[in-house]
Amino acid sequence: MSQTLIVLQYKVRSRLLTAGACLAIMATSFSAQATLGGDGASVIADQSALHATMKITTEANYTDYALTQPDGVVVHEFVNPSSHVFEVTWAGKAHRPDMSQILGSYVSRFQGQGKVSRPTSRRADRVDPDLEIHSAVRNRYFSGTAHIPGLLPENMSAPIRVPAEVK
Repeated sequence: MSQTLIVLQYKVRSRLLTAGACLAIMATSFSAQATLGGDGASVIADQSALHATMKITTEANYTDYALTQPDGVVVHEFVNPSSHVFEVTWAGKAHRPDMSQILGSYVSRFQGQGKVSRPTSRRADRVDPDLEIHSAVRNRYFSGTAHIPGLLPENMSAPIRVPAEVK
């Protein structure tokens, strides 16, 4: 009888440890997203999620992480000196990147909730005091930019304009 109890206790502990490990992994993966407004040190998580190659360019006021997906869609994540993603841009043929990955909690505002046209239209703009989004589609070429004005680096009054990159 006591051996049965020991085996049952072992199975329960094993399942609890497995469940705890799964929860820890999930929590880590959710907190590691380098979304708009998020921590810049986790841009690697976006690179992995988007299956992209990365090119890093350092400027005086910011660092540009250019993530290129295998199908040619390019996402730029701009990180200020305080290590926050203050702007993201995207451009590519046939589709947008995973917008929930790069916009994080701001994705619902991008998806047309509130006072902006749907992003599937040719042009969608949303300008609020805490968020500015511009998105366009022309000949199946998707491009856009989103930034948080309050996170712009010092001595910058406007977002960065990235030239279109077509692969």
